[in-house]
Amino acid sequence: MKYAEFIIENHKIEFLNSVFGIESVLLNGKMISKKFSFSGIKHKLNLNSENFILKTKYKQFDKREIEIELLKNGKTIEKQIIQADKKQRIYWMLIGTGLGIGAYKLLNFIVGSLN
Repeated sequence: MKYAEFIIENHKIEFLNSVFGIESVLLNGKMISKKFSFSGIKHKLNLNSENFILKTKYKQFDKREIEIELLKNGKTIEKQIIQADKKQRIYWMLIGTGLGIGAYKLLNFIVGSLN
C-alpha cells in the first residue's frame, strides 16, 4: 500500500508498506530499497549526487501512525505523519492471535508428552 510521495527536483520518491512489514522505496517508479521493518527503518538513496535518507517510524501502540521523514545530507526537508491502515492492524492482530494459539497448543503438546 502506498503511504507517501515526495517530489524532489522533478523526481518522484514513493514509500510503500505491505501488510507483513516490507517497506519499499521507489524513485521514479523504480525500486531502490526494500527492507523488513516492524517499527521503522532507514532507506538510503542517491539523487543527483546528493545523499537522501527516507526514515520511517511506526507508532503502532501509541497513535497508530507512521512518521515518514525525508532527509537530504542529514537535514530534514520534509516530514509526513499518516495514519496506519486499519486493515494492516487487523491482519497483525489476527497473526498475533494465531501465533498465541499455536504456541499454547505446542506447549500443551510438549507438556503432555513429558507426562
